Amino acid sequence: MAKHQKFNINSLSDLRHLAEKLKLDIPISESLDILFEVINIAGRVVPNRMVVQPMEGFDSLANGAPGDLTFRRYARYARGGSGMIWFEATSVMQAGRSNPAQLMLTSETLDEFKRLVDTSRKMAVDSFGSSHNPFLVLQLTHSGRFSKPDGILTGKFFSDNPYLDPSKQCSIRYTDEELETIRDHYIEAIKLAEQAGFDSVDIKVSHGYLLHELIAAFTREGSRYGGSFSKRTALLKQLVAAPSSLIRSIRLNASDMIPYPYGFGMKEDGSMNYDLTEPLAVIKGLSESVPLWNITTGIPYYNPHVNRPFDRGISGSATPPEHPLEGVARMINITGEIQQEFPDLPMVGSAYSWLRQFFPYVGAGVLRRNMASLIGVGRSAFAYPDAPRDLMINGSLNPKKVCISCSRCTEFMRRGQASGCAIRDKEIYHSKV
Repeated sequence: MAKHQKFNINSLSDLRHLAEKLKLDIPISESLDILFEVINIAGRVVPNRMVVQPMEGFDSLANGAPGDLTFRRYARYARGGSGMIWFEATSVMQAGRSNPAQLMLTSETLDEFKRLVDTSRKMAVDSFGSSHNPFLVLQLTHSGRFSKPDGILTGKFFSDNPYLDPSKQCSIRYTDEELETIRDHYIEAIKLAEQAGFDSVDIKVSHGYLLHELIAAFTREGSRYGGSFSKRTALLKQLVAAPSSLIRSIRLNASDMIPYPYGFGMKEDGSMNYDLTEPLAVIKGLSESVPLWNITTGIPYYNPHVNRPFDRGISGSATPPEHPLEGVARMINITGEIQQEFPDLPMVGSAYSWLRQFFPYVGAGVLRRNMASLIGVGRSAFAYPDAPRDLMINGSLNPKKVCISCSRCTEFMRRGQASGCAIRDKEIYHSKV
């Protein structure tokens, strides 16, 4: 690993030189045309390969319905031109909210979600014409050990994890019966997502939240949902099989970068080397029912640099043990290995925001090498929601509008505040710094 350094890249030549110096294979294409190619997902045509990744805004109403800032954010995404908008983590029940202002889909909030979908589609058509119909995915979640429905950690977990809970704040285990009640809430939320008009529903299995915790529950004994691979994936299979005509998708942690037996997608020798055997088995087992996958890594509460390489971490955090470009390369390679194992399954790639105005060139290079099917950005979408539009019109991005990976948006989330870009969206978020 190389020493962590802040972004200091002024040209594609600089990027190539840095990758060569760090002995990293970073795909680069100076032609960006491939980013604007359509892609077919389960019979639905997506107008381009650029994706807004799910980033919580924590700006809902008290009942979980989208608030004014929620509508503003998704209108900006829709007017920005991304072919796919992956709506942020939305809780399936009150007890599973990670924040009192996290979105929550229930019968009470359904009408406002319908309005959010309709508004997003209208904004896209008004900006780009009727032929531009973005593919809308709703991410459903239960926050598990990270649940804070009233702003205070609830302290429930499924499987012991000394990395995620070193002080043992979590003291109560979920029972199988509680999991099955949560399952029923998921199934109801899937039905409601269909009524709201989304194209797809993402059953989130990433970043340490409940369903991800289940598939990593190697040490949980005495449960129908822990221990063996078949048990750890049982609840996920039940949710995928729930009746709905919505296209299924999954955001999957391909590797936690936490040593086994507490991390998923890791070698069993206790090292920090990833092993995709089980992630590939999950995808293979569900591939006939889930035609869209979004690949990520790491646990933001524990090792945020893994899935969000940054210049500056949240206040008080340690300096990462690697250069940010090494994290970008690892994510590209992991997604690439999975995509090449399943060449006919569309995979969304992650961790491009640190590259700033150069991410489209790397994204295009990744697509040309078939190391992903779509290119997703989260923090960058907060900062620069109209990046795809600028690429269409100008052929390049404006360096004065890009994300600078300063982690302010994450700090807002940790504080329980409404989250957005303090640098590029100052009129709304600068006062929160």
